[in-house]
Amino acid sequence: MYSYQQILTGMKDKFTSLSGYSPDDASDIGIRMKVLAGEVYSLCSAVEWLKMQTFAQSAQGEQLDLRAQERGLGRKQPVAASGSLTFQRSTALWYNAVIPAGTVCSTAGENPVRYVTTQEGILQSGKLSVTVPAKAKQGGRSGNTETGTVTLMVTPPPALETVTNPLPFRGGADSESDSELRSRLMQSYTSISNGTNAAFYRECAMKYDGVYSVGVVPREKGPGTVGVYLGGRGGAPSPDVVSQVQKEMNELREVNVNVTVSAAQTEEVNVSVGVTPVNTVPFEEAKTACEQAVRTYFEELSVGEPVILTALGVQIFSTGKIKNYIFDTSVITDKKTEPGRLAVCGTVQVGFYTGVG
Repeated sequence: MYSYQQILTGMKDKFTSLSGYSPDDASDIGIRMKVLAGEVYSLCSAVEWLKMQTFAQSAQGEQLDLRAQERGLGRKQPVAASGSLTFQRSTALWYNAVIPAGTVCSTAGENPVRYVTTQEGILQSGKLSVTVPAKAKQGGRSGNTETGTVTLMVTPPPALETVTNPLPFRGGADSESDSELRSRLMQSYTSISNGTNAAFYRECAMKYDGVYSVGVVPREKGPGTVGVYLGGRGGAPSPDVVSQVQKEMNELREVNVNVTVSAAQTEEVNVSVGVTPVNTVPFEEAKTACEQAVRTYFEELSVGEPVILTALGVQIFSTGKIKNYIFDTSVITDKKTEPGRLAVCGTVQVGFYTGVG
């Protein structure tokens, strides 16, 4: 695209060739040329923007959403992390204590994340604790947290003294980014759904929030059977999502074909790695960045996708805070993942590596 100065220079050159003299910048014609050149440049910029938004490869934001709608796709919305909360007492009660659905608890620290119970719980008389299902109050990856980090009761139930999460909260995901939506859109052009192939079942399932990868196993239990396995961000999607996908598959499946939809079976992979920080980076900062990089790698894995240490190393290097690393291969090695299974992050141990670097 021509710059403003190129347009103005072209107009002046053309005027000079036709009139025989150059227009003065302070003259009426010179001022008019500058104004016109600015308007032409604005028009060229608008046309260039329109060209970019016309194609799926370069469209952004709302325009990318429109391109996706042409293929029956929509941007995925944030998903709240799910888990459970254990409410406790130091001494037993002689009556049943109720933990209402909607009880709010949170993590500690400067940026606390709130969690709410999704159903009513009852601490039976004579018991010291009860575990209740819960989810993050807001959708997004910020709701993913480790075991024992939810320790504050924002709306404390009567008679209950403490709270904690016995297991990590997982499954939280941000809304789909432009690059993620574009990748899914381009995949829809590469693998054309014809109502009978694996692409048909995959596209049908991928429409649902909380589903980020799909494994399709034709003839899983013999002729006329298809197994569909759903994966989320670093974990399996909720049973409600699985039920919704199964319902739609039952309505859309071919005649005499039995389609079974289930959450992918997760396989925890523990990681132990030693890192050498960049010279100006403290070890604790490099450690935190490495842990986040490892978890991000596993969150981006698809159902049936293997764990490859080289790819995991690239993710660690991309933090910009680590100049060398070494994996403890007695803990983690390249791992092949069977169809219908999803590799998820287990424990992450990061130590200091004193090797060359």
